[in-house]
Amino acid sequence: MPVYKTFKMVCITGRIALIIIALLSLTCLPSFSQVIKGTYAIRNVETGMLLRIKDANKKDGTPLVAYSPVNWKCMTWDFHHVAGQTYQLKNLFTLKTFQPKNPIVLDGVSLEQWPLLEKKESQEYEFIPLEKSTYMIKLRNTDFYLTPSHNKDTENLEIILAKKKDGKLQQWTIYKQHPDF
Repeated sequence: MPVYKTFKMVCITGRIALIIIALLSLTCLPSFSQVIKGTYAIRNVETGMLLRIKDANKKDGTPLVAYSPVNWKCMTWDFHHVAGQTYQLKNLFTLKTFQPKNPIVLDGVSLEQWPLLEKKESQEYEFIPLEKSTYMIKLRNTDFYLTPSHNKDTENLEIILAKKKDGKLQQWTIYKQHPDF
C-alpha cells in the first residue's frame, strides 16, 4: 500500500476518534460548568434546613443559621458570579452577605452577616459540583466548607466553616426561589 494511502487512513481514523470523543463528552458526561444566575434557596442535604440570617436581622454581625424551609426573602440568595465556580451571595431581605466571624479563618469559625463588598475574598464562595444542583460550598482560597454546627434538623443552629468531611453534612442543593415576603 502506498504511503499516502496509509497516511490518509490514519488521518480519517484519527478524525473519527476525535468526533466520537467530542460526542461522548457532550452526551455521557454531566455538565456542571454553567453559571448560576438568579435567586435561590440553599438547602443542606442532610438536615433539610435552609441558610438564613438569624431572626431575619439586618444588623451587621448577625450569625448565619439553618432554618426550616420557607419561601421568604430572608432565606433567598441572589448569586453574583465572580469567576469560574465562585460567587458572592446577597440575601434578598437584608441585601447583605456573610463572611467568617474572624479575619483569620480556622476550623469551626462561625459565619456572620456583613455588607457585600465587591472583590472581598472572605465573601466569595466556590460552588463545587457533586451532581446536578448539589454542591459543596467552600470559602474561596481556603480548605473550609459551609457546615451546619450539628447534624440535627434544629432551627437556628449556626453555620460554620469546617475542613472537608465525608458524608452529606457539607452537601447543599440549590433551587429557584422567588418570594413575595
